[in-house]
Amino acid sequence: PFFSPNGDNTNEQWIPTNLKEVYPDALVTIFDRYGKKLAQYRANEEDWDGTYEGKMMPSTDYWYEIDIEEIDKQYIGHFTLLRR
Repeated sequence: PFFSPNGDNTNEQWIPTNLKEVYPDALVTIFDRYGKKLAQYRANEEDWDGTYEGKMMPSTDYWYEIDIEEIDKQYIGHFTLLRR
């Protein structure tokens, strides 16, 4: 999966498919490839726009951790941010 926050109104934010609708209270955490936490939010609150402290992050792979307390599951994976 990838997203491309470049102002064309397509794939502007990283949004896990159906997460908001099915598990709105899931905790989403985004990390860079070195394990630095870049964002953390509840699925029903916001989505990641590819920034950290107001600065655009570079094109590369990022990692996510999704904790869903109501079913006691954790999902870990990665996605690519593309800047053009």
